[in-house]
Amino acid sequence: MLTANLIAVVLVALALTRLPSAFRGRNALIAAAAFAIVLAFVLITPGVYGPLDRLFPIPNLLDLVAKLLLFTGLLLASTQVARAWNAPTTQRRVSGLPGAAVFVGLFLVDVVIFAVVHTTTQGVDLTGDFSSPLARLYSTVATAYPAYLATVLLPHVRQGLTSTQTSTRATSRFLFVGFSLALLRFAVALLTLAVPGAYGIGQVISGLAAIFVALGLATAFFARFGRMRAAARQFN
Repeated sequence: MLTANLIAVVLVALALTRLPSAFRGRNALIAAAAFAIVLAFVLITPGVYGPLDRLFPIPNLLDLVAKLLLFTGLLLASTQVARAWNAPTTQRRVSGLPGAAVFVGLFLVDVVIFAVVHTTTQGVDLTGDFSSPLARLYSTVATAYPAYLATVLLPHVRQGLTSTQTSTRATSRFLFVGFSLALLRFAVALLTLAVPGAYGIGQVISGLAAIFVALGLATAFFARFGRMRAAARQFN
């Protein structure tokens, strides 16, 4: 519980750094991405999930809501990363027809599994019924979408590691670690299909991946803000 709450607090703190620019109408998509991801993680923290899930007519429906928020936040953030690297083909794989097919397809698979499991035991990722292979598959499928985005974006992020610009290198390092952790999370999720006890490790990896991606986006945002202020001073 402490780890989950700590991850949520760090993500909330990073998201709050976007509020001033969002209120001014700048970087609205990045702000929306940050808050969608943060809300997804906050909703699944133990102290929040239990009370809120009881308000829904179907047990654990809140978990599906959290997954949809996470997918949406990752979609928006990944689209901005692809734009920043001026990679239209990659952007199409993220937010074009291929990307939309992956997004909708994986989420619908989880919805179908959720409907089939018919769990009445409360638990994030249906962990209350983890003795069921379908419940573990439900959790694993949800990690496939971040892994897909990481696979698509990592080649561009890797190029930024050798950039001559300090801010680009810093952004790339954070994103590289975050996306690499997303791939590791998917690998651990596959392991969970046979070894349910690996789930706890996977959740910690998920949180760390989200934090590093958030740090990368925050670094890019502040670097851009700094360049804009410097340009404004020079113009004045």
